[in-house]
Amino acid sequence: MHETLGSTAPVPNERGVALSGTFPSPAPNVSIWLVDDNDRFRTLVAELLGRWDGIQCVRQFSSPDALLSTLASKPGPDVILLDVQMGEQNGLDAVRPIKSLARATRVLMYTTCYDQEWREQALSEGASDYLLKTDPVEKIVERIRCPANDPVPTAQPRRRPNRPPKRPGLSPKVNPGVDEAAYSLRQTLKRLRGLWN
Repeated sequence: MHETLGSTAPVPNERGVALSGTFPSPAPNVSIWLVDDNDRFRTLVAELLGRWDGIQCVRQFSSPDALLSTLASKPGPDVILLDVQMGEQNGLDAVRPIKSLARATRVLMYTTCYDQEWREQALSEGASDYLLKTDPVEKIVERIRCPANDPVPTAQPRRRPNRPPKRPGLSPKVNPGVDEAAYSLRQTLKRLRGLWN
């Protein structure tokens, strides 16, 4: 069984004449819940994604606890965009409870901090992908719409129960595709300071 992206059946035009050819199917409707402790950012993302055909940001939450409370009494959406660092809470710890309450819901981590261990943990807990807030919106939309492209976890990371996430300031991880120039500049300044001392 295969999925077709369009229809090749004859389609009548406004005069009733059948036209043949391939016509694109409309994008399927995808409902999204956003979880991020930054109210302004969350609202901006909801508005931005809502401009794309077929995507509806129907709920927003400022914490994983608020999300889980709602999931306990309401059916889950198609996709949850979930931040990692939210004050004292860690979105990674919410992935497994989300999946136990809403198995069909895809969880996409959506964070500013790239960390390979966090990515592996998220995927092993049941997340469908680990996306960065610096990724182009087109990539985010594509991942929301295309569950077939979900990555398969490669390794089972060590569990770190109840351990708070590392703070980016203490152990900076750089997204090489986005922050390479800034990283290079920081390294150069560090070497220069070492020469001066």
